[in-house]
Amino acid sequence: MKEKFLLIFVIFCSLSCEPRQDFKGEDIPDQKYISSILGNEKGQNQKAIAYLNQIIEEGSPAHLYFLRAKYLFESRQYKKANVDIQMALKSSPRDFDYVLLAGQIALNLEKYTAALNYFNLIKSNEKNHSRIFFFLAEASLKLNNSKLATYYLNQIRKNDLSPKDQFYYTVLSNLSLPIQIPKANLINRFDDKSIQDVRLQRIYFENAMDYTSKYLYQNQLLKVINEYPNDPYLLRFWARFLSKINQFKLAELNYQKALNLFEQNDNLNLEIGKFYMLQRNYPSALIYLNKIKPDLQFFIDVPFLKSKCYLYLGDNLHYKSMMDSVKLFLKNDNRFYQLKTKHFGISVDSNLVVKDSLLTIRP
Repeated sequence: MKEKFLLIFVIFCSLSCEPRQDFKGEDIPDQKYISSILGNEKGQNQKAIAYLNQIIEEGSPAHLYFLRAKYLFESRQYKKANVDIQMALKSSPRDFDYVLLAGQIALNLEKYTAALNYFNLIKSNEKNHSRIFFFLAEASLKLNNSKLATYYLNQIRKNDLSPKDQFYYTVLSNLSLPIQIPKANLINRFDDKSIQDVRLQRIYFENAMDYTSKYLYQNQLLKVINEYPNDPYLLRFWARFLSKINQFKLAELNYQKALNLFEQNDNLNLEIGKFYMLQRNYPSALIYLNKIKPDLQFFIDVPFLKSKCYLYLGDNLHYKSMMDSVKLFLKNDNRFYQLKTKHFGISVDSNLVVKDSLLTIRP
């Protein structure tokens, strides 16, 4: 009965709060006000978002965009949250809360370099010291910079952490070590309470698939997806699980759902490209591999995967062109020479008796 009354009250507020000219002279609703009319119970985020949708219009104060971004973030709608937080930052680019939320959103959209930049702007804030350095460490790990992650973790005052944060600290510390403890041992440390923490939840589901029963993993994951249906990471893990049990059509559908909830995401495009290659669907694999930016630091495997797709499609022209071009940049990567030698009988020729099709020699 309480929920029914609350919903009716929210609808009434939404209808009565249509944008008016004289609204600009009124006080800006703050988070406490919105919480007071929507209640603080779990699951009220969508009602808060609906309320803010009614009162936000072009030219609305930055604080309203920040509030909606916050509720969208908490409901794990990161793509939409990013639009709002960028609007808020245009008006107040130095606001601590805005920058902190922008960094969290960037981290969850897998824009790790942008996230590091945001968090470095505010890392001197003592009140949120541990929280910010956790974010910095996590972003560094995602960029495969274990040394930097370890440095940030060492800045955290471990004795001041809650038991939940101490466990998170232990997990990140292990992931940043050159020699990690076996993943099976790491997964066994998780309990139901730790899986409720979104930070630990993702680490668990990313690594637990091969170390728990399929039945348990499926039930755990579906339970969380039911609670957070807009979380692109959960949908991504579900797609991996479906692929593992040979439910390829359903996996394909969930990969697409996850992709739509991200902005441009090269990591996910690479994962989907590999997924299609395993199904021998090379035309679809090339569609996603071609979306990845030419960044040889983080995506060094992409040219090799694309060349294999062209090879298996029998497209010798594109295959040779790809091989000839890439080996000029990846001279020490023997995979390309081995493929070329295997399928074309062309050995490495230092005298250039056999010339590459795209090689131009200038006098």
